[in-house]
Amino acid sequence: MKKINCKSDYCFQADLTTPASTTGTVGAPTLGAITGVTLRLSATKTGAAIHANVGTLSAAERSATPGRFHYTVDAALLTTHVLPIGVGRTVYAIWSKTGDMDMEAVPFAIADGTVN
Repeated sequence: MKKINCKSDYCFQADLTTPASTTGTVGAPTLGAITGVTLRLSATKTGAAIHANVGTLSAAERSATPGRFHYTVDAALLTTHVLPIGVGRTVYAIWSKTGDMDMEAVPFAIADGTVN
């Protein structure tokens, strides 16, 4: 399990695909084919955000890698809202698109920069 150092900015990333509208075949996405992707940080796999400030983070698609979305959460938000859950505990990055998906929750261990 990856660790989030709450004393530094952290870039969350996800690779998304979508089926072709005519065939249903999932292939490599084209740039801009998927829109409206958000990230939320939760204390559980299916739960609500741990705080509104980390609840609906609008992700951006990397232009050089269609389908790869990212959002960098700054250290201030991590220290304020994630670190209090506790070093060594788990927080989940959940990528969503309203009405379409609530993707797999990706677990991360909480760290404070002093624990390897």
